[in-house]
Amino acid sequence: MRHRPHVALGAAAGLAWAGALRGWMVLLVGADASQVSWRTPALVLLPGAAVGGLLGRAASIRASGRRPPRVLVLSPALFAVALLDPAIARSLVTDGQGSGALVVVVTAVAGGHALSCRGWPRTRIASATVAGLGVATMTGMGAMAGPLTSARGAATALLGGSLMAVLCVASALPHAAEVEPGVPDEVVTR
Repeated sequence: MRHRPHVALGAAAGLAWAGALRGWMVLLVGADASQVSWRTPALVLLPGAAVGGLLGRAASIRASGRRPPRVLVLSPALFAVALLDPAIARSLVTDGQGSGALVVVVTAVAGGHALSCRGWPRTRIASATVAGLGVATMTGMGAMAGPLTSARGAATALLGGSLMAVLCVASALPHAAEVEPGVPDEVVTR
C-alpha cells in the first residue's frame, strides 16, 4: 500500500522511457520504414511501464530502510519479452533483428550492478565494461540514421546513449547498499 506512489511514478517514468526508446527506433530507421502495430504497446510500452514500476517499488523499499528483494535486480529482463513473439524470435536467429532487446537488458543489468558497488572489485570492472560497451553501442547506432556529423545522426546517437545511461542509473535502485565491515546493516541502508 505504501509503495503505490513510488510504483505509479516509476511506471509513468518507465512508460516515458519506453516511448522515447520507440522514438529513437523511428529516428534510427526513418518514419517511412517504422511500423506501429499491436506489438508496439505490448512489446515496448507495457514492458517499459512494468520495469519502471518494479524499479519504483525497489526505490520505495530502499527509502524505508529495507533491502529490496534480489529478484528486482532482473527487472530490466522484462524488455526481452519481445523475443517471446515467434516472428521476432525467428528473425533474431535468422538475421539478428531483435538483438537490441538483449543489448538493452544486458546493459541495464550490468550498469545497475556497476553503479551499485563501491571500490573497483573485478566484478564491478567487468560490469562497468559491459555497460559501457552497451551505452557505446546504442550511441554508435546513431550512425545508422545518418552521419554523426548530421543533425539526425547526432540526435539519434545522443538519444540512444542517453536512454541507456538513464536506464543503467535506474537499474541500480534494486541493489542493496553494500555493507561495510563492522557497520550494522541499519546504518548503511538508511
